[in-house]
Amino acid sequence: NTYLSNHTLEWVGSLFYDDSDIPPDIRQYIAWNKDQHIDAAVRKILTSHSHFDMKPFFQWKLKFLPVMVAWFERAQETGLAGLKQSLESRKLSSMYDFVRSMPMLVLGGNQGQEKTRQRSRKRRLE
Repeated sequence: NTYLSNHTLEWVGSLFYDDSDIPPDIRQYIAWNKDQHIDAAVRKILTSHSHFDMKPFFQWKLKFLPVMVAWFERAQETGLAGLKQSLESRKLSSMYDFVRSMPMLVLGGNQGQEKTRQRSRKRRLE
């Protein structure tokens, strides 16, 4: 689980350890953990996962969609260079996964609005 991984790890090695042997991505994670002004978990998730599996959230149907959109908007504030365009693409892809998995909910909502408009027109004519 990327979200629950090493959020508090700020240092690796010993006092006399040369950190040049530490892989660059691990050094970056440690630097993010030290900086209190950014959300290390969001940055790690964005750099580690190119596609998000939305299936675990389908149980909440479309109620989870606004939460997901808000998370992506918050993620844009992390300022990861080069991920802005990718982030927008992932947001749209995740939204598509939701809509594609629940076509009757989306379609039903639109049809329900049309039926309400038809009833309103009928009342005005009477």
